[in-house]
Amino acid sequence: MPKSTYIALGSNLGSQEKNLRLAAAELQKISTSPLLASSIWWSTPEGFDEDVAAFCNAVVAVEVEMAADELLVRLKEIEQQMGRARSKGGSYLSRTIDLDIIDYDLRVLKTEGLELPHPRAASRRFVLLPLQEVAPRYRFPGIEHDLEALIEMAPENPMRKSSPLNPLG
Repeated sequence: MPKSTYIALGSNLGSQEKNLRLAAAELQKISTSPLLASSIWWSTPEGFDEDVAAFCNAVVAVEVEMAADELLVRLKEIEQQMGRARSKGGSYLSRTIDLDIIDYDLRVLKTEGLELPHPRAASRRFVLLPLQEVAPRYRFPGIEHDLEALIEMAPENPMRKSSPLNPLG
């Protein structure tokens, strides 16, 4: 039975908007239903030790027939195919693509490699604003506030809405 899943996309290397569109096309291949995508949003990088390029962000809703851990493996494969480099010391690196599972079938899960819902998504405007576009009534499991309240409470981050996220391919 398909599982409703929200995935956040981000890029700040290369042709960022094109990177998001290519990744969205790959996500469409694993979805059992048409992809529902937010607009592309530009944001100021958060958590980096140095000045880096602005990020393009988006959220897509997909239906998948794989377990959450299998989905995570598939997302990492897509990132690797698109040239994603991972840091070894836990610091943030610029990236061609970043794919994060924000929610998987409203499940709460914590394993060594995966925490659901995504542990920082509810406090990041660059996730919340695109998520609000695709699922305005969404509520994070275990969090009493709706998206509008979470957006108001999230740390300020200048955001600019760009174009629709139309998958390439």
